[in-house]
This record gives sequence, structure tokens and C-alpha cells, in this order.
Amino acid sequence: MEKRHSVSRRSLGASLAQSPRARSAERNIPEPDSTHGEPPPLKRSESDCIESPGCEDEVDDIAHQLSDELNFDCKAIPTLPRYPVAETKNTSCWSEPDAGRFKVRGANYLQQTTKRKEKVPSGPYLFKALGADVLLTNEKSGPGTDVSTNYATRILGGRARSKPTFIINFVCPWGVIINYYEIPDLYLRYLRTNDSTRAEDEVSLSTLKPHVRATARFFLGSDDDRDATLKLIPHAVEGPLVVRKMVAGTPAIIGRRLPSKYTYVPASNGLADCFEVDLDVNETDKVG
Repeated sequence: MEKRHSVSRRSLGASLAQSPRARSAERNIPEPDSTHGEPPPLKRSESDCIESPGCEDEVDDIAHQLSDELNFDCKAIPTLPRYPVAETKNTSCWSEPDAGRFKVRGANYLQQTTKRKEKVPSGPYLFKALGADVLLTNEKSGPGTDVSTNYATRILGGRARSKPTFIINFVCPWGVIINYYEIPDLYLRYLRTNDSTRAEDEVSLSTLKPHVRATARFFLGSDDDRDATLKLIPHAVEGPLVVRKMVAGTPAIIGRRLPSKYTYVPASNGLADCFEVDLDVNETDKVG
């Protein structure tokens, strides 16, 4: 069976150079967090997979070949860089906003008696963001799911699964949007649970703080439990007014909107544990 190869949005920069720019391409956009003042100076991203001097020409060569023919095979696709990035004027990059932008249920949420219960700003993230990729595909592309096993040595600049990784993969008609997060060691016990350890692992949940316990239960649960638990809080920072109004932080139990697939991949061959969630955007209505 012929494998297809995906190409990153970033690697197509040469062919997209003449496209109409978004507003964010015309100016530096401060990272969407609680910081005010001048945006940080542009520099080569620390998340760029090409870290050694003198490699820029090699990246350009790969980008040109990839933009000419989508099925060009390369060892590792250059990953999307972290904001800010000078080369693309802050387009085709990613950032991690301040956690407090997102409203979540607080300790007293269930005790509130008002019709509209108030939520509180989120505390610090439990998982550290490692990066993001937008991969364009064509008819020769391989499966858009199970990216942690099919493309582990090529995605995230070849560094996927260099540490325990939580992957959320949105499968779209034109490609995939992949988000990578580091799984703290605390959760590996629950990620690796089996029939012989499950009872003990479940008992240990009572010793955890509520927010940690909820995450551990997600790993321990069945796929139905995960569908009822995994919540997406979307927030459109920039875009048309109607989009920003519709996508303004209203949470969604994403498993009720999109077909979801959950896959745990144990550590092997020098690659760390991985838990992947594949969300199929193709199988939903326009609102979904």
C-alpha cells in the first residue's frame, strides 16, 4: 500500500508568498496573554527544528521541493515555529496564551444557586505545550489518524515522542491540525494501567487534587467516559466579528460533536509514551 506524505503549512511559505495577507501579517501581534506593552522582538523560534547555523538554505530547498510536489519524502517536516517569528511576519506560527483567558468551573461551581453559574479563570496549565503543526495533504497522503505511530519521526520537526506526549489531532478535509503537549510523570501510572494494576490505580485517585484526579480518570476511563469528559474551550483571538462572537470561549464536549478516536502508544524503540486523540472534523455539521 503506497504511503502518502504530508507537507507542513510552514514549508509551503514560498508558494504562499503572493497570497493576500491576513491582518496579522502586516504587523506584530503580541502573544494573546495578559502581558501589555511592546511585543517581544522577533527572532528565530526556539521551537524551530532547524537549530544549527547555516541550515536555512537546506530548509528553503526542502520547502521548494515540497511546494512543487506534495509527495516529496523528507526525514522530518519543519514544524510550525513558536510566536514571534521574523521569517513569516508572525503568520503560520503558534503560541500558548495565558491560562487565565479560559473560564472553568471553580471549587464552588456546583454549590451556586443562581441560574447562570459563574466560572473562574483557569489556573496554570497541567500539560506544557510542545508545539503545533498544520499539515496539508493530497490524494496520495497516508492515514490522517494515528499520527503518533505513522509519522512519529517526521512530525514536530522529528521530535515527536521525544518525551511523553499528549496529541490532539483535528482531521480536516484538506489536512490535519496537530497539537502536542508534554505529559507529566505523575500521569504515566494511569496512562500505563492494565488489568493487574487498575484496581490499585483507581484507589489512588482519592489521594489526588480534584483537577489532577479528573485528568487521571480521563486516562483510566473507557472511550465513552472520555467522550463525556474531553472539553474544548475555543476562543477566536482574531477574525471576522461574527466568528469572534460565535467562538468566544463557550465550552463544548467535543466527543458529542465529532467522532473521536483514542489511542495509547506505549514507549518503544527510543520513543516515549503517547496518548493521541483524533477528532474527525469531516463527520459533522457546519456548526461542529
